[in-house]
Amino acid sequence: MHVAVVTYQLKLFGIESLKERRSFVKKLVNRIRKQLNVSVAEIGNCDSKTSVEIGIAVISSSQKITDSVVRSVTKIVESTHGAEIIDYEREQW
Repeated sequence: MHVAVVTYQLKLFGIESLKERRSFVKKLVNRIRKQLNVSVAEIGNCDSKTSVEIGIAVISSSQKITDSVVRSVTKIVESTHGAEIIDYEREQW
């Protein structure tokens, strides 16, 4: 069994209120869940309009699958309009 836990620190652009931010984060989290069936949640910077921390967890029987899923999540996050990855941390077991 292979496990990967990844945290993304994102800088947000064009967000004017916490309500907009919550909507943005909810859409991103749901998009990742729907496309890749991974555990994903907002894990930090909950009160900031300009940044967010998102964490994902992937478990699979193969290291190749785990790596592929993490790459796919990163592509989704990178392609999200209005956000930029400023930090990325990955732990693997």
